[in-house]
Amino acid sequence: MRRGYRWGLVLFILCLGYNFWGVTVGWQSKNLPGVEFRQAQTAISAYFIQQDNDFSLAYPTPVLGKPWSIPMEFPLYQWTTVVVSNVTGYAITKAGRVVGIACFYLCLPALFLLLARWKIDPARRWLVLAVVVTGPFYIFYSRGLLIETMALMFALWFWVAFERAVEKRNLGWLLFAMFVGMGAGLVKVTTYMVYLIPPAIWAAQRLWDKRRETGWWKEFGWMAAGVVLPFAATLWWIHFADATKELNPMAHFITSAGLSDFNLGTWETRTSPAMWLSKWQTTSDDLTSPQLLWGVFVLALLVGRRRWKEIGICLGLYVLPLVWFPELYARHAYYFVANAVVLFMAISLVLVALFESNCRRWIAVAASIVVIGGQMYGYVVRYYPLQKMISPGGDALTQALRDMTHPNEYLVFVGYDWNSMPAYYARRRALMLRADVQSEPERFDPAFLNLEDEKLGALIIKGPWEPFAELIERAVARGLSPTPLCLWRDTAIFLPRDRRAENLLTMEDNYYPDLRYAPGVELPHTRLAGKWFDVAELRKSQRYRFTGMNPQPVRFFSSYGPTFYARGGKADFSAHPDTRLVFNLPAGEHVLRTLVWLVPDAYHADLTESEITDGINVSLFALGPNAERVLLVSQDIEPQLRMTDRGRVRVVMPFTLNYPGEVEFFIGPGRNGSATRDWAIMGRLTIE
Repeated sequence: MRRGYRWGLVLFILCLGYNFWGVTVGWQSKNLPGVEFRQAQTAISAYFIQQDNDFSLAYPTPVLGKPWSIPMEFPLYQWTTVVVSNVTGYAITKAGRVVGIACFYLCLPALFLLLARWKIDPARRWLVLAVVVTGPFYIFYSRGLLIETMALMFALWFWVAFERAVEKRNLGWLLFAMFVGMGAGLVKVTTYMVYLIPPAIWAAQRLWDKRRETGWWKEFGWMAAGVVLPFAATLWWIHFADATKELNPMAHFITSAGLSDFNLGTWETRTSPAMWLSKWQTTSDDLTSPQLLWGVFVLALLVGRRRWKEIGICLGLYVLPLVWFPELYARHAYYFVANAVVLFMAISLVLVALFESNCRRWIAVAASIVVIGGQMYGYVVRYYPLQKMISPGGDALTQALRDMTHPNEYLVFVGYDWNSMPAYYARRRALMLRADVQSEPERFDPAFLNLEDEKLGALIIKGPWEPFAELIERAVARGLSPTPLCLWRDTAIFLPRDRRAENLLTMEDNYYPDLRYAPGVELPHTRLAGKWFDVAELRKSQRYRFTGMNPQPVRFFSSYGPTFYARGGKADFSAHPDTRLVFNLPAGEHVLRTLVWLVPDAYHADLTESEITDGINVSLFALGPNAERVLLVSQDIEPQLRMTDRGRVRVVMPFTLNYPGEVEFFIGPGRNGSATRDWAIMGRLTIE
């Protein structure tokens, strides 16, 4: 193995290791950073394919009502994600990342073979791949729940396979070209269209060169055979997807006809300075850095002529889709997954030209280190902070919707356009009412009609909800309350009236940041006072009162009801007499530790004798059969008499149990038996 080849391979392996580290940053996080709305659309399809075991072509994307299918791309990525999830036990988020990363890595052999056709020295090919895998854009987006890297993988392999099949008249390569061509066209036709251009130009030049030969038509036959099935499959899928979308009254806007101008662009969008500025910003900020681009540009002027043809092909392929699909690339950064690879190839080919020039070798090595190091630094600065944050996915709104609606119910959203994020994180099917239809009943009524046999779980309106009286009226007819139960920031949530009490308890039992009761909502409260209660039978929102106790009591009695205050890292428990806490303990030596105090207003100097507290008594009893109580330790706390009993008083009670059993920690009135102003507070309690 030549020394240059060995060092090139080592460099690539190190860079691949860096890439692998980068794609696994934040691996446990369940959120979808980077064009989250598009990732959520793919994720919700995969989720419901798995939930319903629905591997049909009309696969679910349940965000625009019934029928729940609005197929955009052929669902090969979604199916693969579900299979990986089923086999590995990974959730959809992790499984989708695995598929995207694997597809990106499978692009690399195709690039290696393409570079061989350009007669790039094998040692330099590893350098090109090193630049590609350290591209910060690919580290970030290859791990997304996106079809992009799968489409890129198929498209690059089609380029390789088509040329080899035609040149070598090799049936194996031809069949492979058909397969990957169909994969590229079905998964993402816009990516396939980009990578049809190089083999098409190559094929045209080849036919021109053979135009006077008698067997040119055989050459043409091999070329046609390589594309006829991919073309036919792509056209069939577009027709099938459009026909399926037409069945949904809310989905006409995303048919190929409805998206024609948006997908293919217009003269105005192609020449728009604002859109070209957006594409430049994505190139210079998201893909790489302006400093690196300008530095490589200067270097290309000096040495790039040695590889001008290959660099020109790569730059042409990079710019072509920006012109061909002007609005898609201006609005959606993730579209650059399709062509960023050729930009990185152009950058690395400048380095290859530098190595092939007469300059000193150390200069070429230094330039390569600067480029690769700059890309690594770009990832750390630009994308690492977004990835490293661990999130459960969604927000308090989507968590509340998951808790307060049932899996077989659908949700209606107003003010979220057709963004799949809230539906996906809530794990519910949805009818998203876009801005152009949400105020026009004649346009959304057909969608409601399609949902007559489905149960409505919630109506969510972002912004003022009063203008949507007709929509609310339809929701009320389907079982919702006429007024919202709760508000999340500026969003009103209408829930089923027959589950009002249940949902109020759910809110009481759980903490949802920024979620609050709607005005006029009366809360059902259960007063935990005046009798014995078993802690195990309490609801979650009631058990939290004993958070500051270890172990927690098995039952308790409180004259006025226990109250828990968590603030400043301290756990304070309202222990106004009589408070009785019973703990179940094993036999052996134990120590009870806590802090107990009376609030200063209980013994203020201005109080009369009848108003001031007489202190409290803290005692520990062993409980026996027949309600027997054996005193173990007792302590009086009398701040009105002793300065040392003012403020937090440390209570330490060592005791021994000869047998497993129960003990009762008792806080009662002082020596006079009066509970007046016995405003006692207890800190954390432990029994060791």
